[in-house]
Amino acid sequence: MSKYLLTNPHKILTRLVAANIVLDIIAVAFWTAFPATQWSIYRLGFTIVGTEAVFAAALFALTLFGLVRRRRWAPFLAIAITVTQRAFGTYAFFPEPANILVQPLILAPNAVTLAWSLIIIYFAYKGIKTPNEHI
Repeated sequence: MSKYLLTNPHKILTRLVAANIVLDIIAVAFWTAFPATQWSIYRLGFTIVGTEAVFAAALFALTLFGLVRRRRWAPFLAIAITVTQRAFGTYAFFPEPANILVQPLILAPNAVTLAWSLIIIYFAYKGIKTPNEHI
């Protein structure tokens, strides 16, 4: 990997947003292809969660367009969508915190999605603070 890529928060954020679009679409396709996995959507039905994932992918596509065009609003939109999606995902997929002791396998996916969200937020914030540093 080049040193430029590692020091360019805009490029990293662009790739993370593109990966998030792909992952959201894969999640919906997986839930559709394997209905037995829909048990993980314990609070809401597949229709609501699938619609949210497709809607989030569409908003991330708009964010990707803004990042490619180097619009100032794109990192802000990335943060807003990520925070909203994480709040929705925590409600839809993960039980109350008191149940984590009873179901410890819930902790690992929650930690992974939280880490992914924090990475997107970090690079979006870094891109906001240094908007034209690596153009």
